[in-house]
Amino acid sequence: MKNTSHQLLIVLLAVGSFVTGTSEFVVSGILDIIAVDLHISIPAAGQLITVYSLFYAVGALFLVMATSKLNRKKVLLAAIFVFMLGNMLAFFSHHFVLLLLSRVIMAMSGGLYIVVATNYAAQIAPPEKKGSAMATVITGFTVSLVLGVPIGTFLSGYVDWHYIFLIIALGTACLFMLLYQLLPRIEGHSHLPLKQQLHILQDRRVISGLATTVFWILGYTMVFAYISPLLRQTAGFSLEMTSMALLVLGISAFIGSRFGGFAVDQWGPNRTISISITIQMFALFTLFFTQFSTITVLITLAIWGIATWTTTPAKQFYLISLKPQASETVLSFNTAIMNIGMMLGSSIGGVIIQYTNVTNLSWIGGIASFVALMLIRYSFNRHRLVEQQTKSEHV
Repeated sequence: MKNTSHQLLIVLLAVGSFVTGTSEFVVSGILDIIAVDLHISIPAAGQLITVYSLFYAVGALFLVMATSKLNRKKVLLAAIFVFMLGNMLAFFSHHFVLLLLSRVIMAMSGGLYIVVATNYAAQIAPPEKKGSAMATVITGFTVSLVLGVPIGTFLSGYVDWHYIFLIIALGTACLFMLLYQLLPRIEGHSHLPLKQQLHILQDRRVISGLATTVFWILGYTMVFAYISPLLRQTAGFSLEMTSMALLVLGISAFIGSRFGGFAVDQWGPNRTISISITIQMFALFTLFFTQFSTITVLITLAIWGIATWTTTPAKQFYLISLKPQASETVLSFNTAIMNIGMMLGSSIGGVIIQYTNVTNLSWIGGIASFVALMLIRYSFNRHRLVEQQTKSEHV
């Protein structure tokens, strides 16, 4: 495959991860509007976010394993098509239960898509560019993380909120047609039955690697989910300044996810992940002291954002390298656990705020990052021992 063609395909796959991510986060910006329109409370409307996270994990885990024998192009296109239908259902939803059902459909198909698309990018890219290819797809998701809420808020000022989902559906339809024409066929892993796919969890390297994901995203979400009240109460940020801080985090996430792909291709996952999690940990501990000053808190947030999202593509590259014959299965576990970790992070953060003080979020998040660092070092050590054992057996 020519260099330009595989780059175009990877960009299109990244657009897909942006669209699925936007559909997830866009609701946060219009939650109050939906609540009023459907005559429900805001906490009830909040279930639209919780349900999405839960079924996204289900789609990423069980649907990927259930479809592992099937042609990957067909699975990817089916995921996009069903995702489009989910958005169309949301467009026609004038009852809360129907909207909730549309979120389940979007989440499960979106979870399936992100795993298959990330692995697809790694498959079609040259060996020396696998990390960068995966990072590009992840970048689409990180951009949606930042732009999803403002997109929803902006569009709701001009059109009825239902039309936001129609716009997403039309964009998805265009993407479907492009990928249908351009995407090469990749066969499924027919030689790996479902029971054998689950056996990867018996590998301590994989288990400790996945446990790293839990504590890494826990440390991030614990702070990110409550960044607005944190900055308002500590540095006295206005709504405008909070928006600027979120923009800084967004740009940092973009830089980090792009740099993570470059770094893992150049220096390997061991060094990239160890350094990025270490910087994330120190940034969170530092935030405990810098959160009271405008300039220092923005600098700390920028460093924290870059370090956190540098870890993502490097981590996925490492997990795939452990089980290349079950790459999508490993990624599906990682994606599912990441979403569960995000739910836990926001829940634990809420408990911390309720019973202690918002200023404690940063150093507790730093402790979670420290646990993540210890777990990934253990995984790397186990991997080194396995490699040494394999070499000695071949001598």
